[in-house]
Amino acid sequence: MTTVIIILLIAAIALFVISFLQKGDNKQLEKELEDVAAQWMQENFELKQRVSELEKAMKMDAPTVEVEQVPESPKVLELMKKQVITLYTSGIVTSEIAEQSSLPKEEVEKIIEEYLKH
Repeated sequence: MTTVIIILLIAAIALFVISFLQKGDNKQLEKELEDVAAQWMQENFELKQRVSELEKAMKMDAPTVEVEQVPESPKVLELMKKQVITLYTSGIVTSEIAEQSSLPKEEVEKIIEEYLKH
């Protein structure tokens, strides 16, 4: 029984040592993964730019409609904050967020600053 435990212990140590020797192959895999991630991020950025351009084009072509001012309740304000934060985290600049949310740029910047503090 003790010989089986000793054999298993030796096998475990041998496999542990072998695992350290195999780490060199992981560097190439990590580099490939980083390259793929960088490529994906670049494509994602380009797609966001295209979508932004299309949204701008649609706003220029769409007729302007006057929107009634709704009294700002706490729920409406919270929804506006969430919308601003979502747009900000998706990579849209503050001037475009202000335009899309019909909030002043200063208010948008204040919401973003509050979000970044937490």
